[in-house]
Amino acid sequence: MLAPDTIFLFGPFRLVPAERALYGSGGAVRLHGRAFDLLLALVERAGEVIAKDELLARVWPQTFVEEGNLRVHVAALRKVLQDDSGHPYVDNVVGRGYSFVAPVRRVAAAPETTAASALIPANVPLLQQPRLFGRRDTVQRIEDMLSEGRLVTVAGPGGMGKTSVALSVAARSAALGERVHMLDMAPLADAAQLGGALAMVLGVPALAQDPVPGLLAHLRGMQALLVFDNCEHVIDAAAALAERLLHETNGIRILATSREPLRAEGECVHRLPPLALPECVEDSGDAFAALAASPAVQLFAERAASGMDGFKLTMDNAACVADICRRLDGIPLAIELAAGRAEFFGVQGLAARLEDCFAVLTRGRRTALPRHQTLRATLDWSYDMLPPLEQAILRRFAVFRAPFGLDCAIDVVCCGQVDRDFVVDSIANLAAKSLLSVDSSGSETQYRLLGTTRAYALDKLRASGELERVSGRYVQRCCTLMEQAQNLFDDMPLAKWLDRFGGSIGHVRAALDWALDAANETAGDALDDDGGNRFAAGLRLCAASATLWYQLSLMDEYRRRLEQAMRRVEGGALRIDAGTEMRLQLAMGHALVHVGGQADSARRAEAFARALALAERLDDGVARMAALWGCYTDAIFGGDYQAALGFAERYGAAAVHGGELAQVGHARMLARSMHYLGHQQRARAHVDFVARHPLSHRRHALHRGFQFDQHISTLAIQGRVLWLQGYPEQAAQVAQQCVDDALRVGHGISLCFALLLGCTVAAWSGHDADAARYTEMMLDHSQRCSLPHWHFWGEGFALAQRLQQDGDDAADPAVLALQQSPYCGDMQVDVMATLHLRLLSARAIARADAGQAGWSCAEVLRSWGESMMRGGSPEQAGQLFQRALDVAREQGAGAWELRAATSLARLRQSQGRAREALAPLQAAYGRFTEGFGTRDLLLARALLDELA
Repeated sequence: MLAPDTIFLFGPFRLVPAERALYGSGGAVRLHGRAFDLLLALVERAGEVIAKDELLARVWPQTFVEEGNLRVHVAALRKVLQDDSGHPYVDNVVGRGYSFVAPVRRVAAAPETTAASALIPANVPLLQQPRLFGRRDTVQRIEDMLSEGRLVTVAGPGGMGKTSVALSVAARSAALGERVHMLDMAPLADAAQLGGALAMVLGVPALAQDPVPGLLAHLRGMQALLVFDNCEHVIDAAAALAERLLHETNGIRILATSREPLRAEGECVHRLPPLALPECVEDSGDAFAALAASPAVQLFAERAASGMDGFKLTMDNAACVADICRRLDGIPLAIELAAGRAEFFGVQGLAARLEDCFAVLTRGRRTALPRHQTLRATLDWSYDMLPPLEQAILRRFAVFRAPFGLDCAIDVVCCGQVDRDFVVDSIANLAAKSLLSVDSSGSETQYRLLGTTRAYALDKLRASGELERVSGRYVQRCCTLMEQAQNLFDDMPLAKWLDRFGGSIGHVRAALDWALDAANETAGDALDDDGGNRFAAGLRLCAASATLWYQLSLMDEYRRRLEQAMRRVEGGALRIDAGTEMRLQLAMGHALVHVGGQADSARRAEAFARALALAERLDDGVARMAALWGCYTDAIFGGDYQAALGFAERYGAAAVHGGELAQVGHARMLARSMHYLGHQQRARAHVDFVARHPLSHRRHALHRGFQFDQHISTLAIQGRVLWLQGYPEQAAQVAQQCVDDALRVGHGISLCFALLLGCTVAAWSGHDADAARYTEMMLDHSQRCSLPHWHFWGEGFALAQRLQQDGDDAADPAVLALQQSPYCGDMQVDVMATLHLRLLSARAIARADAGQAGWSCAEVLRSWGESMMRGGSPEQAGQLFQRALDVAREQGAGAWELRAATSLARLRQSQGRAREALAPLQAAYGRFTEGFGTRDLLLARALLDELA
């Protein structure tokens, strides 16, 4: 006889007889009635030939049917299984019958208690899930709906078990090999956080204002189930996001839970009903069996047994348990809470107390309770039975919007009469009473209130008058945690640091929401004392959490919070200490570096300048260095290379007292400044010093994580300098090493920084295949990570490659669009002018003519001369070529010297003055010792042969 837990596995299919269900790689397969019975009969005896008469008797017992019916069902079965000659499943043995010929593996199913904890990717929170009662058909129905449509919403009142059902569906999907990602929207206070939160779940950095394009790029081509849990408070944004994801992807399915439907296009809604309730029956053995089979009664019995040793459902208590379940309307959470009290009152006493509680809450109308009132009645009743100090602890836990650990709980709730030991005991008691959920899957046990319980407890906290005090302790705890995270950042591997502190972002959000809202609650221009203290705490947290926001790539959300805070500070509504404002201004500047465009450049420079002025006023050496590094970064990104050198030199003066690590950082700043200014020999000396230094591999040291990976930064400078000095092969090797290293590190912006080197060196060398490869990586990665600044670079390199392939007159609109992009600053103008003649702009020419272009000046002058040649002005072209040659020699830029000498020689050859051009070209070519297969050297060699 077939064991009840047997499962058959064959091909991509899983046959579960106990559920009468067949699952394929895409989810549940619709196979019902006789076709299922036929498949089961064949699979049970796979490899055997089963006679047609035997199959007819098995599938149509006590019914006479023609053999043609069997042939029809076999054909239908083959169609469902996609049976073909390449992958046959059912074989017709002529004259004998049918045989299931595919290999079949028979396994035992895991117990039902493990259904919600099946192998799901780690981003799905596996809280201690209760065993589902009476939901098997519900889960199957939802799976069927997901196989027919791509968006299903499980809707119902709070406490109905929507999340548990969704996790069960997710577990079964994951067991079939489907990727599953779960986003809990309950911690989100603002719909604007939704895109960033989903990006975090998927592991996609979200630095741009709109992270959705990056999410779409990540999800295209992927087969995955996304679970959107607790959508109700951000329902419009959740619906819009779901529609966009489904419109622009093919393999994504979404299972949402909400108290109301999303009302999104293509949505299928499953309203989750209460658990089936037992009927009122007379006392008898048969009646007891009927009661014991009720899902609501089974749930009560299991929860009561977990809280009180020896509890069993008996004929004596079954009717009373059934009555409790009926009066709780079959709501799972209400039943669990009630069962948690059975230990103290017994079932009879529990029923009596519940009746009294309902009489008060329903004003005598027990038969017409709205579902949410039923849940509130249960929560009221459960809360009232707690000792006063446990009541205080439960309501104080309401400030936690995200899961929290034991130490965090103790720090926040231990005020007044509550001490540490009592908090520890109370947490255990509250968890046992189903008022607190426990997650022990990670390195540290985490606790959380269910959404409905938290809302209830928050009302109690407001009524108690403790909200301000407890929330203030919560903010202080978050400040302490974030300051600890900043202090440990430089000394911990990034992955370990993120594992320890990354999950705190939910607490930081909740604490900032409360603290910064003090500004919105004040009608006047100035905050009162309470609001001011609250807001000041929020400012401290906003500053202290900077590193966390940056490392989680949530810079756009962080910028919005900084702007919210700084508006009140800059408006004079609140005085803050200079140290806090300095850190806030510094954070604002760096946020704008990564998510701002040209329109934000003035605000970015202003933020860094203000941070520096405050650091000088404080006479804080470490703060001064951090502010100078910010000003230097702003100057480099803004193309003001001379100003960058000035900040680097001031940094060096401060670094004298900052230790060896700061001095290595100073040398790296000097190397980059000298390179961009065009002093390649001096840049080479500095970068070689850094590369040889034993501290050069300290990847993210100094200034609390606002830097690129420093080793990658060193390689990026080294590769550019090597190429300009005339070592293209070494430069290409450094570029490849830089990209490989960045891929290993896994820091999004640092990878883009490395790819910028790879694209540039390959494009300059004429290595078209490498240039295309790096450019494709840049475009793909920047879109996946929502990095529009870096995506602009990729678009520029891609355009240069198209121009190289299609000719100079191609893509005029694209050139104009590139030059007018809000991300096209002076630095970008300088680089683009060196990639192709058509990308030379008037802005680049003006910078070179004024001596502001530094490193690119010689090449811009040469390209300007080429434009003059095409415009019929050879005399002016010759002058520009000579200027370019002189500048390149002065800068030690052998690569630009060769290009300028080649252009000048070609001009003189056309004028019949070839002898004049030969010596400069020979001299430039003769300085090279490698790279003879690059485009520039091949062109120069060919021209030298012609001139000879």
